[in-house]
Amino acid sequence: MASGDTFVTSVDAGLPTMVAAARRRNQFPTDVMQRVVDRQSLPPGTGTSYREFLAENLTAQNYGETDDIENPQEITGSILSATPQLVAIMTFIGDRVPLRLDRKAFAQFGELGQEAMERKGDTDGHAMFASATTTVGATATTLSYSNADWAVQRIRSDATEPGKEPIAIVLHGYGIHDIRNELIAGVSTYPVPNGYSEEVFKNGFRGSINGANVYHDGLIAVDSTPDARGGVFAKRGILMVVGKPPWTATQNMPGKGYGGKRVWLKSEYVFAERSSGNWLY
Repeated sequence: MASGDTFVTSVDAGLPTMVAAARRRNQFPTDVMQRVVDRQSLPPGTGTSYREFLAENLTAQNYGETDDIENPQEITGSILSATPQLVAIMTFIGDRVPLRLDRKAFAQFGELGQEAMERKGDTDGHAMFASATTTVGATATTLSYSNADWAVQRIRSDATEPGKEPIAIVLHGYGIHDIRNELIAGVSTYPVPNGYSEEVFKNGFRGSINGANVYHDGLIAVDSTPDARGGVFAKRGILMVVGKPPWTATQNMPGKGYGGKRVWLKSEYVFAERSSGNWLY
């Protein structure tokens, strides 16, 4: 017969195993790119590709009083074609999972698939930055506000086809930090009076550069250099064509173990560059 004092450690085999709390892994907001690009729909009955006709400009000439104006200019044009692609995610959850799993943990599952789809849409938009005809700045160099300013002004003043407002500057937080450092360079070097530098020092850089709104997008990939490629573009410079709005499909699987349900989340879209080389940097 055992003798002695009894503590929790003596009877810990009888303790229940409980989940005190549950959470999903944090992610950056996923709606940045879809808010700042030109979003269009592919109407039913129009085929599988979005086709946009571009009519080229004509050129007027000087003529004298006695000249015969018999040199007609040909009207020409081209087609921008973009074919939406299927994007999907599928999960299977067995019927025993909600029966046995802690409710707080199970409650986290509901939004995971939708968050993954939204994250995919945002990062697909970032891929347009790498395909831009002209790159501002260089790899392994610090981003400067002058890089963004130059791109904004080039879009507005492009000789081939000037871009229209609004213009967006989408940057990773590391790039925004580089711009902040430029703006507060005088801190610890000379007194900084009340004003813009003090505001940026206290609250970080936010707002606009040369009239173009700056957007913080933490989903921009950071490579091993480390570089985080951002983009400056007119809203109409990046086209997002939605072929079919997001939809869901389900399938019960009674023959798989205890049974369960497959869930598919699907969408159809594509990003494309409009006015190549003129409106995206």
